[in-house]
Amino acid sequence: MQDNLLKKFLSFSYGSWAGLIIGLLSTMITTRILDPAHFGKASMFTLVINLSMMIVILGTDQSFVRFFYEESEENRGGLLYNCITLPLIFGLIFSLCIIFFSNPISVFLFGEKNLTVMVVLAIGIIVQVLNRYAVLVVRMQQKGNLFSIIEISNRVLNLMTLLLLYFIFGPSYKIIIYSTVISLLVISVYVIFKEKKFWHLNNYNKKNLKHSKRDVLRFGVPLVLTTLITWLFTSFDKIAIRQFSTYDELGIYAAAFRLVSLVAVLQTTFSTFWSPVAFERYEKKPDDTNFYSDMNRIITFSMFFVASLTILGKDIIIILLGENYQETSKIMPFLVFMPVMYTISETTVIGINFYKKTKWHILIASVSCVINIFGNLLLVPTYGALGASISTAFSYIIFFTLRTLVSKMYYKVDYGLKKFYFVTAVLSVYAFYSISTSNQIYNFGFGLIALLILIVTYKNDVSRYYKIVRSKICSK
Repeated sequence: MQDNLLKKFLSFSYGSWAGLIIGLLSTMITTRILDPAHFGKASMFTLVINLSMMIVILGTDQSFVRFFYEESEENRGGLLYNCITLPLIFGLIFSLCIIFFSNPISVFLFGEKNLTVMVVLAIGIIVQVLNRYAVLVVRMQQKGNLFSIIEISNRVLNLMTLLLLYFIFGPSYKIIIYSTVISLLVISVYVIFKEKKFWHLNNYNKKNLKHSKRDVLRFGVPLVLTTLITWLFTSFDKIAIRQFSTYDELGIYAAAFRLVSLVAVLQTTFSTFWSPVAFERYEKKPDDTNFYSDMNRIITFSMFFVASLTILGKDIIIILLGENYQETSKIMPFLVFMPVMYTISETTVIGINFYKKTKWHILIASVSCVINIFGNLLLVPTYGALGASISTAFSYIIFFTLRTLVSKMYYKVDYGLKKFYFVTAVLSVYAFYSISTSNQIYNFGFGLIALLILIVTYKNDVSRYYKIVRSKICSK
């Protein structure tokens, strides 16, 4: 079982790691050709398109994930159409509204009127819906190799399109927006063609499905409020910087976000791999809590290890961005808490998801959101992007804690929380130290100490899992 999980994880992960390298190269090129102000404007595009997606998709993507294994294989194409139909309709309506009110929206986002960009944004919303489901079809079938090919292709195409558009439009935030939408459109068409049996129009009128459109909405719609609150929770830092600071500061913050991709790549890979595996395992062996405990400890160690390495090597990474983005070194250390806490919480939130207690997500997201808003309002006016990163880190620790405590009410799993909070405290101290010292040698030494503490704390868990994997490999 462990060997099979390792193979699945590796098949999902190699695309993300290759994508990380391409993404870092893309970030290096982008920060060399665009100043922080243009980078900040491009981040506003990402912000609004993510909000649009959350509104129009109506939580139906989560319904698709939850009901996928409950439907027979021949009916899963019908489930796809039951889930995607309304999001496409709402996406079209929402896109038309954006075009109709393009001037005030464009001025708020980019500080200027630009109808072309707003049309591209409207198209991007529809493309995002298609892409979301196209990738979900691959993900839920656990086709790790195809998923990795999609990831690599998207990154390469995005970079090539970005460079081509640079020679057409010059150093403008528009090239990031256009390249993002074009690459998503091409990839979506490719994936839909690869999985055309799911997308065949005959599936639209499938009968005898276990889950109707009403069931899909009944499960998904309560998640819309949660999703919107979560969006505000994860995005208020950028909104606060936009309100209380400058596009330059926002651009530096956005660049720092890209640089924590070393940690975020683990978040994306694991979350993609984990959901179908966890639900499938629960359907077959609902009482096997050791499986979830083991996975939690391994992921906890891995996330903290990569986070420590990221903080340790931040000054080296910053050099690659250029002199206009040197301030990102003071923002990165706390931004790593976001992917760390979110990824680990994916292994501890399972009780809420297994028992379909989705309303708890609303309360959890609301509390975390209020804390993040309060933190940003308190810190951003004085400390700018640094204050936003500290507020984000603290609110994500709260987010993890609430998810875990509520989940354990329904599904009892030993997550070794004492170890977790001890290492969290160590990483927090290291993050504060790294932004307060300019001595790279001292920062490096403190980082090695933090890594040593982490290894000693989780040595028994890592050693046991290593022996299991080694025995599987050697037995072949």
